[in-house]
Amino acid sequence: MKKAKTKKYSDSFKREVVLEVLSGSITKEEARLRYNIGGRSTILDWMRVYAGVKMKTTGVDPVPILKDMGNSNDKSELEKKVKDLEAKLEYAELKGRAYQIMVEIAKEKYGLDLEKKHGAKQSKNSKKSGQK
Repeated sequence: MKKAKTKKYSDSFKREVVLEVLSGSITKEEARLRYNIGGRSTILDWMRVYAGVKMKTTGVDPVPILKDMGNSNDKSELEKKVKDLEAKLEYAELKGRAYQIMVEIAKEKYGLDLEKKHGAKQSKNSKKSGQK
């Protein structure tokens, strides 16, 4: 049995195909047929690499990010975006630390243990929270 010859595609070509599919202008199958791409999961693999698996879990839309990567030549615009994202990250970290301190104070001062325990089961009374 002969093994199929593997085609090599450039990174820029892969990004363009992924961007086209993510923008909704064509489906993965249409792109596969239009560009004669072998393998039914090839484009999906490219999407995982170039759109990022983590983006799906964080709720970040990869399409604008990919467009910015390919089209933006303005360095100052990219630097502005980086600074904006850094500021948002710093705010989120400070907010997380504030909640952590609040939980520690509640535990020390009031004896409340607000941290979620792994594998904890819901109490029977909490299902009837509005009823007494």
